[in-house]
Amino acid sequence: MLNAGALVLAGGESRRIGGFKALVELNGKPLILYVVEKAVKLFVEVVVVASSERSARELKKILPRNVRVVEDSVDGRGPLVGIVSGAREVSSEYMATLPCDSPFIKIEVLNILYGMHVGFDAVIPRWPNGYIEPLHAIYRRKTALSAGLQALKTGRYRVAEMIRRLGKVRYVDIEDFRGVDAELLTFFNVNSIEDLRRAEDIVKARLHTSFRDR
Repeated sequence: MLNAGALVLAGGESRRIGGFKALVELNGKPLILYVVEKAVKLFVEVVVVASSERSARELKKILPRNVRVVEDSVDGRGPLVGIVSGAREVSSEYMATLPCDSPFIKIEVLNILYGMHVGFDAVIPRWPNGYIEPLHAIYRRKTALSAGLQALKTGRYRVAEMIRRLGKVRYVDIEDFRGVDAELLTFFNVNSIEDLRRAEDIVKARLHTSFRDR
C-alpha cells in the first residue's frame, strides 16, 4: 500500500452522457466503483469529492464505509474546484487525483507514477503531442492546495492554472506505461454514450478472454 491518499473526482451531472456520470453503470456497476475499488487497495486513504449535497448522498449509498465523501467547499465548478476541496480533506503528504470515469485504471500505472514523486510537486503523464493527463497524476498535497487556491482567487478554473503555479513538475512520457498497460486504457474516459459503448465492448472482450483461458 502506498503512503499517499487518493482523491477521486466524482463531479456532477453530465449533459453528454445524461445524468450523474459517476453512477452511470458499466456492466451493471457504477463507473466510480471501478476507480474506488482500485484506489482502496493501493492508497492509505481515499476521498471522493462530489459537486453537490445530493450527489454526495447518492455516492454514500454505494461506496465502501472507509471511503470519505465530501462536497466541493469552494465556489465554482470543474475539476480544479474538486481538487482544492479534496486536498483540504486528505491528510497524506502526497495524493493521487483520479477521475470517476476511467474504469480501466491499472494499479501498476499508479505505482509507477508514485515511484517518481520524490523531490517533485507533481508527476503528470504527457502524450507525444504535448497533451497532459492532470487528473491521472500525483501531487504534493499542500503545494497543490496552495496553487489551486491562488488560481481560483484570480478567477481561473483550469487545472493547468494550478500546475503553472507549482514549483517542480515532472512530466512522464505516456509511452513509458505501455509495459504495464499496452493499450493505455488507464487514460480512457467515458465522456459520452459512444465511449460507454466502447467501454462495454472492452469489458465483454475481457470476460470472453477470461472465460476462454480457463
